[in-house]
Amino acid sequence: AEQAVNDGLIQDVTSVLDAARPVGEKRRLCAIRFAAEVCERLEAVICRAQQSDDGGTGAKRSCEVNSLSAVPAQKKAKTVGGMAPATSSSFQASEQTDLMLHSHLIQWISFQSSSEDPSTPASHEPEIQSGISALVGFVDEALAEIAADTVHDISMHKLSTFQKAESIATDNDSYQQFEVALTMDTGSCTDIVPDHKDAVMMVAVKQFAQEQHRACRYLAYCTRKLFTTQLNRRFAWGLTACGTTVRACLFAHDKVLSSEAMDVSTSDGRRVFVELLTNWTMCESWRLGYDPTIRYDADLKHWEIDAYDSETQLTRSYICENICCNAYSIFGRHTRCFVAREKTADPASAADQDSPKVLIKDSWTHPISPGSDVARDEVAYLREIRDELAKDNTLNGTYPRLEAGGMVQIMCSDGVADDTTQLILEDIAEDTRAKVLNRIHRRIVMSPVGEPIHNLKSIDELIVIVGDVMAAHTAIAKRCGLLHRDLSDNNIMFHRDANGGVKGMLVDFDNACRIADMENMKQPDCVGTLPFMSIGNLEMSGMKRTVLDDWESLIYILCWLGTVGISQADQDSAKAVRDLPIKNWHRNSATNIANSKRQFMHDEGFFVKHILQHILNAQGFEELRKLLFILRATLFSNKHVSSSAQGCLTLPPPWAIDMGIAQPKVPTPSDTQFLDRDVDPAITDSFARRAEIAGVIADELLGVTQKFRSEALERINKGNTH
Repeated sequence: AEQAVNDGLIQDVTSVLDAARPVGEKRRLCAIRFAAEVCERLEAVICRAQQSDDGGTGAKRSCEVNSLSAVPAQKKAKTVGGMAPATSSSFQASEQTDLMLHSHLIQWISFQSSSEDPSTPASHEPEIQSGISALVGFVDEALAEIAADTVHDISMHKLSTFQKAESIATDNDSYQQFEVALTMDTGSCTDIVPDHKDAVMMVAVKQFAQEQHRACRYLAYCTRKLFTTQLNRRFAWGLTACGTTVRACLFAHDKVLSSEAMDVSTSDGRRVFVELLTNWTMCESWRLGYDPTIRYDADLKHWEIDAYDSETQLTRSYICENICCNAYSIFGRHTRCFVAREKTADPASAADQDSPKVLIKDSWTHPISPGSDVARDEVAYLREIRDELAKDNTLNGTYPRLEAGGMVQIMCSDGVADDTTQLILEDIAEDTRAKVLNRIHRRIVMSPVGEPIHNLKSIDELIVIVGDVMAAHTAIAKRCGLLHRDLSDNNIMFHRDANGGVKGMLVDFDNACRIADMENMKQPDCVGTLPFMSIGNLEMSGMKRTVLDDWESLIYILCWLGTVGISQADQDSAKAVRDLPIKNWHRNSATNIANSKRQFMHDEGFFVKHILQHILNAQGFEELRKLLFILRATLFSNKHVSSSAQGCLTLPPPWAIDMGIAQPKVPTPSDTQFLDRDVDPAITDSFARRAEIAGVIADELLGVTQKFRSEALERINKGNTH
């Protein structure tokens, strides 16, 4: 949360409040009228409360300042929309309302936060919370009454608040978590369960105006839970209240846009805040951050998901049976994955149980590779893979078969629009939008549904699926011209056939790229999962990326699984990660991870001592140890290449000399038996030389995995599995 605020906060964005306005013309005009009426009522109540406190004397000038224009409400309303106006004469403030506002709201707007020391205990935060509740409740009640008198064909969200205490372990103090819930019901909110899944936005309360940064940090922490608990959350709003200063925050996928201050101690500040609350109450649900194409059916108790296919231009509906991946961060792709079946035509029933299960992937992706102008399109890649490999029965089930895919479609006032970051920010000033990465909202339906690696029953099964995955990887690279670029333990999955046999599957082509496009990149972009990224990728070197980068990632995945284990049973008997030499691969900078990998991979003895000797001694892991030994040797110490194409070191760093690691010989690739004999002798970097003959080395690596796969499969079939 702190990093999100430090790196992603854009403050004082004047136009951020415009993103909350209703899109439909009738809704927008009604919101303008209603907000003006609510403001007039609010100022009248505040004036009476202040007069009551001051005996009718001290508050006279305040009432004169805070009261709105003396122009009758009916006359003002005629200038907006031409509909039957709502007048203040229809509202008779009850004594109870006056007392409530007097005891809570008046205390809040009169609070002088700037005169106190931020180091003092936060004793006034409960008063601020109560003041917000009072104001939100007043606006909600007034809007409901105004709407009942004027319009009957516009649905409005119910505005209410709830709060609960929560201690944050990463901070020295205990915060009060305060949540604002805008429901989709038109009735009472008394049945709302106070939980993150019900909150439309979070409110972070702090006592002092100068605590804005801390409030934003805590708001980011709380808002992250909205993305986790709400499956239909596209983006999120939030509020900070520091003393009497209120700011609205819009959480996009890479930035937090904060509004200018709304000081509720002034009539102008209250007016802007009331207009914002009114807009949130009356705007379309997708303007609040919800996804109308993902809906919860309370009667049938399931989630329904629409998937648009850009090829057929048709939309299918699916019923979610399980959630296998959720969004856990403030920024990023917010990838969610659902196991689902296609919906039946019968509205009273759920999914068609005869239809096969599919995996629905929903994510916000950046269509352009960072630092380049190369476009990426996972849907197009999967369509190309499906069409090219469909007739190859040996590869069936080793890659996700595309069933439907395209950008999520949002129904706007002007028709259907592609869901993008720019759609969310379309009403925000252009100079601010230019600072925010434009992501696109994609949804992909695929089959079959895979299982994660930790569900495997043996090391032999792991070896089998690795062979399947790398066979698919090779075919996709050679026949489709696509490089995956993000091999990780999460992107290697498997599924079982009717007889219990396993088939490995390579998934998630979100970071894939056409090999031809990569060759034209001036600077290859750095993508992937940090612990498993290749050395060149980690160092963001200028060398071209090849299939060998993905093979290198596979070695790191197997090193990790071998030392930590693939299942819970293995992990229970494994050493703690903090005691493993590869611990730095998971919690370190990219540079340090790269240096660590150079050490471990360069020299065979060093690799054996610091990696292979830490492979678990459980059943079957000896086969994994053998596989790793040969894969490393084939990639980094291949006897078919010259010495200048071997190893991981170009210039001997001090740590290599101190540890006695063998240094590469002077490059003399003159022997005609070497695979790199035709590579320019001026290329002295071992990685660069191997990249020139990547295809040949990759074929050798594939041969290794296929040999081990055959042997493992034979053991499984004979019942001698490890």
